[in-house]
Amino acid sequence: MIIQRIPTGIPKFDELIEGGFPNNSMILLVGYPGAGKTTFSAQFLYNGATRHSARGVYVCFAETKETFLRNMLRFGWDFERLEREGRVAILDLSVTREAGLQKNLDTIMETMTNLDASRLVIDSFSAISMGLKEPIDIRVMIHLLYRFLKKASCVSILIIDQPWGASSLGEGISEFIADGIIHLETYFDENEIFRRRLRILKMRGTNHTKTPHEYEITSDGFVILDKRIIKTEKEDFERYAMTEGIFSGHRMLIDLTKVKGIGAKRAERLRAIGIVSAEDLAGATPKFLADTLRISEKTASRLIDNARRLISGK
Repeated sequence: MIIQRIPTGIPKFDELIEGGFPNNSMILLVGYPGAGKTTFSAQFLYNGATRHSARGVYVCFAETKETFLRNMLRFGWDFERLEREGRVAILDLSVTREAGLQKNLDTIMETMTNLDASRLVIDSFSAISMGLKEPIDIRVMIHLLYRFLKKASCVSILIIDQPWGASSLGEGISEFIADGIIHLETYFDENEIFRRRLRILKMRGTNHTKTPHEYEITSDGFVILDKRIIKTEKEDFERYAMTEGIFSGHRMLIDLTKVKGIGAKRAERLRAIGIVSAEDLAGATPKFLADTLRISEKTASRLIDNARRLISGK
């Protein structure tokens, strides 16, 4: 039987999975903070709408719609325009996740049906499961979510937030319902250079790659790197240049330490989670920044404002 493939459009990724995700599959996207989970998922949705006439729904449980739309503009992805044109829908359920899973799923299904959507992203499972104390509650939610996603008849990406240092992929969900599992890792190599690496742990009905692949988050989005050039002097310089604010892809970046209030120690901690420039800092949320730097949200908001003023030249 020929399996219909749904292309992601992410450079060099589809060739790792025989051309795309299997149709009507549920994909778990697991990764550490700063690994690029939201970027990967949004790129999948954006490419579907702009290249394949595939409508999609992005569900925000972890951050507000406003934050999502603003962050995506950094890559040139105007989701607000696509939403006006009826090609995507962005659901902000960040403030209603306590309303009950079934109520939120009903809202998602109604939106999927009205839009006739074939792609869905839920960001994130971890945010939905917050507040569930007992393992039985989580298992019930997992099976409820599984039935919902199969009923939706779409390709869905379910984001799982993995804490630093954790070895498990998240709540036992992978053993039960996933058609595919993609793990995004961040680490420092032997030269203390920050890197990102992707592993495809599972993809049903697919002869997928079994080896890890390096990737980058560029001004164009999520990009799988060519293995032949990963360790060349050229790429080492580009990594150094990104860290130092010389350039990245097609644009200039501003060094983190040029932001008022960000010294060397704070910059080092931010780079460790993938925030390598003033532009990255400007797109962060106060809560995320406060948790990362162990500062108040008020101070975090001030640092973000400082970054935005620096970028705008004000």
